[in-house]
Amino acid sequence: MIKSGFVSVVGRPNVGKSTLVNTIVGSKVSIVSFKPQTTRDVIRGIYNDEDCQIVFTDTPGIHKSEDSLGEIMNSNASNAIRDVDVVLMLVDVSKESNASDKYVIERIKNVGCPIILVMNKIDTKSKLELIPIVTHYASLGVFADIIPISALKETNLQELIKLIKSYLPEGPRYYPVTMVSDHPKTFSIAETVREKIFLNLSEEIPYSIGVYTEEINETEDKLKARIIVLVSRDSQKGIIIGDKGLMLKKIVKQAKEDLTKQVKKQVVLDVYVRVQKNWRNS
Repeated sequence: MIKSGFVSVVGRPNVGKSTLVNTIVGSKVSIVSFKPQTTRDVIRGIYNDEDCQIVFTDTPGIHKSEDSLGEIMNSNASNAIRDVDVVLMLVDVSKESNASDKYVIERIKNVGCPIILVMNKIDTKSKLELIPIVTHYASLGVFADIIPISALKETNLQELIKLIKSYLPEGPRYYPVTMVSDHPKTFSIAETVREKIFLNLSEEIPYSIGVYTEEINETEDKLKARIIVLVSRDSQKGIIIGDKGLMLKKIVKQAKEDLTKQVKKQVVLDVYVRVQKNWRNS
């Protein structure tokens, strides 16, 4: 019998949750951006080895919400920590602990399962500088274990896996070993396009844009998809398309390159930008 279970990854926005899940799983299952709160949905990444299956849930950053989208993201994150075997709370040690970290701790401290504090980005600190950070979090009495890592540089990730395993029960593989995510390919394609929009347009485009895959056709050597980007205003459409269509071409080119690596075949993307006011309520 192997060990298996569900592990939620939580933390304030932009601490490296998506990077951690992607790196452990060995595949891009969640988009990564320098902009906080780009993960909206709960995304499962599936790790397998010879004696273990760990189903990670990458959650939206928990934060004090100021709008309806923030409330939805917080609700998604809160739901993701119910009925799991382990919770990982990530903190970014390159930044000072603040009220946002305290807010996350208050939301998770009574979940009823082991909580592991994962100190991410340790490559930005010396060992001496890490000591007071460990001491501070240990004094809270919330965490079953504390482990320093760097998700980007893959430091201590095997040690993290071993630590998670020690808290998991014996059980079955919930998913086939060939699966790295429980989301369909249509979701992954749309999320890749959304990531490239964020990476290229930074503050110009709000979080409220929507991206979905309207149609997909796949053969043994080619994947072709029709993608719709929904915005609320004509001005947003113009920003995404850009002068003479150059920005949209750049976004599509980057998304194709990324998806080609993921699916290992030729990728053709047709991306259309539509203005649809209040599209989230439609």
